[in-house]
Amino acid sequence: MTQHVTDKPQVASGPAPAGAAIQSNRAIAVSASRFGLPVLLIILIVIFSVLAPQTFATVTNLRTVLSTQSVLAVLALAAMMTLVIGEFDLSLGAQMGLSALLFPGLAANGTLPLPVALICAILATTLVGLINGILVAKLKINSFIATIGMAALLSAAVLAYSGGNTIYAGVPPSLLSIAAFAPLGIPGPIIYVAVIALVVWLLLQRTPFGRWMAAVGGSRDAAKLSGINTDRVTVVTFTLAGVLCGISGVLLASQLGSGNPAVGPGQLLPAFAAAFLGATSFRVGQFNVWGTIFAVLTIATGVAGLNLLGLPSWVEPAFNGLALIVAVTATRYLRGKPL
Repeated sequence: MTQHVTDKPQVASGPAPAGAAIQSNRAIAVSASRFGLPVLLIILIVIFSVLAPQTFATVTNLRTVLSTQSVLAVLALAAMMTLVIGEFDLSLGAQMGLSALLFPGLAANGTLPLPVALICAILATTLVGLINGILVAKLKINSFIATIGMAALLSAAVLAYSGGNTIYAGVPPSLLSIAAFAPLGIPGPIIYVAVIALVVWLLLQRTPFGRWMAAVGGSRDAAKLSGINTDRVTVVTFTLAGVLCGISGVLLASQLGSGNPAVGPGQLLPAFAAAFLGATSFRVGQFNVWGTIFAVLTIATGVAGLNLLGLPSWVEPAFNGLALIVAVTATRYLRGKPL
């Protein structure tokens, strides 16, 4: 008599693999983070409005914060563009400083008409961006090294041009008109940033070049195999970042009414902090325009609120540094990369 034994496979009923749990947690984090910055911004506004109702919760303070942060917003968009293609431009602050010095300097004492001085200032940083792109794409120099070197050269050029002194003698009063422009009571810098952000968004999301940028940032080798001219994309991206740096410098000079040789480098860290923090919202894990803009507003609101509460001056750099560390960590996690 033959005995038939039927063995049924046993189904494991233990806990799910750790990898699956991590992926699940990351998916939850991505969903929760999508509109995290707008929510955080609202929370900060409510908190500081309660703590400092006489100074923070005023129309004047709102206009001041939005207007003054227009410079950082444009610079952060420049940082974001190079990050999209997987590169860093550490000369952004120095480029902005160059433009902010050249604009009033060339317009002082009637040397050049104001519109011509404005164009020359932006063309100067556009050329710097082009050179950065060539160094990185054609000469294959690491973007960190190339742009750090460029930042040092620009700092030297700014000091040589200004002699280390602020340029204010002979600067035409009309220089202030760019920042003072306020149709329907809306500060001009806010309008400029909105238009620039929309143009950059259209470039990234609605054009083939924007898709090429994303492809290069995702995998340069894969992009090259698919027929994308990665060198050209890199050069053009750095050049466009230079244009944005020039615009931010012009806005800054128009707000100051003078040319200060020391204003540029200090804006580099908050610009990158905003770009990385922006990657945690909207298009989570990806550098994006609206995330960057909301990051600028969130950081600016936090810093302004803390300053109005009477905290010391070192709070701002500490806040920016902490924001950068948290943003980079969060971005890597949301992208599924090891911390």
